[in-house]
Amino acid sequence: MFGYVRPQKPELLIKDYDAYKAVYCSLCKWLGRRYGVAASLILSYDATFYAILAMSVRGECNSYTQGRCKVNPMKKCNYCCTESLSLDDAAALSVASFYYKLDDDRTDSGFFKRLAIRLIRPFASRWRKKLLKYGYNDFDKIFSLMMKAQFDVESDPACGIDKAAHPSSEALSKIAERLASNETQIRVLKSFGYYLGKWIYLIDAADDLEDDLKSGGFNPFVNEYRIKEGYDKAAVAELMNNVINEAAHMLLLSYDLIDLKGNQRILENIVTNGITSMQKYVLFDKINEKCKNKSNNTSINK
Repeated sequence: MFGYVRPQKPELLIKDYDAYKAVYCSLCKWLGRRYGVAASLILSYDATFYAILAMSVRGECNSYTQGRCKVNPMKKCNYCCTESLSLDDAAALSVASFYYKLDDDRTDSGFFKRLAIRLIRPFASRWRKKLLKYGYNDFDKIFSLMMKAQFDVESDPACGIDKAAHPSSEALSKIAERLASNETQIRVLKSFGYYLGKWIYLIDAADDLEDDLKSGGFNPFVNEYRIKEGYDKAAVAELMNNVINEAAHMLLLSYDLIDLKGNQRILENIVTNGITSMQKYVLFDKINEKCKNKSNNTSINK
């Protein structure tokens, strides 16, 4: 996945950050146990968030034990004490999303990236076979259909922002819906997943804007606002921010209705401070950094 959904560390209590890291490390260990040591390399913040959300909805894993890190045996980490369905789900989410993201990148990348994908793909294929063996056919189908729908909408020259974001939004909606245990929570979690998927898709599109302009790759903001080289970066950043804020607002409204059984401070930090901070960084801070670096390089050349 993309890695945009992460906590704002300075705003977390130490005990909450330790709990977050424990789930992160537990998911790393679970990926290695279920899919092989190399699968730990696809660990992401987004999948960690899903694991914590699932645990909180189900009331799982509220205690931790210390053990050696599988990647760095000299380091000690906290791990969940009990077997966890939520960790299994998050690992499956990691594998399915990674496998189909590779397919997408293979058709939309330069020579060297395609070569790297060709080397990685046999590992991803093995992980996918295990995914199906473990009974996660629904995850595989959700991401397979998402990629097909995404290709179809992005092939439409008139495709707008909402239409472009819908396949990703729908996929995350179905993934979140799996956690529900009653009709009310189905509606709430579907809505939450939908707007989380939309936010991730749009923030990724904003992050890739300049690269897509150079390569000619599809970007919903380029399509919607007819952006061309030499565009007013500050003005476009404001336009994108307004659109992404709508998804973030709906995401937060849905989150407030979820019945949680733990980790509320961690989740609230992520869906408020974490998302806001990431959005600010992608849309404004990175632009300022590039302008500053460009100015410094110009001064040095003079």
